[in-house]
Amino acid sequence: MPSNRRGRQKKGQQRRAQAQESQERLIGILENTTDPNERLLRSSARHLIKISRRHRLPVPSEARHLVCRKCHAPHRFGENARVRIKHGQRIITCLECSSIRRFGGGPKSHRRR
Repeated sequence: MPSNRRGRQKKGQQRRAQAQESQERLIGILENTTDPNERLLRSSARHLIKISRRHRLPVPSEARHLVCRKCHAPHRFGENARVRIKHGQRIITCLECSSIRRFGGGPKSHRRR
């Protein structure tokens, strides 16, 4: 009897590849700031988080600053998100839920113990 293991592995790889493609499409929608459609931006941000969780994929590093981790609102810098740089660390504050995300190491990140 032939094993179905290879077929299952291939299906899993195809599923992950399709999920990554849809992640890239959603990131493209979020990065396109010329479209003022609020509903489209909110739904694509929610779907990006959902796809990442459902398929156990990390949110790509270029999109981590585009969506609030707490309320899943798309960040529109200057409108609903504040960006500050302090000691070499980028601090993004969501103005809808007041959550704070810090990116980068800070003033002493280059030092090794």
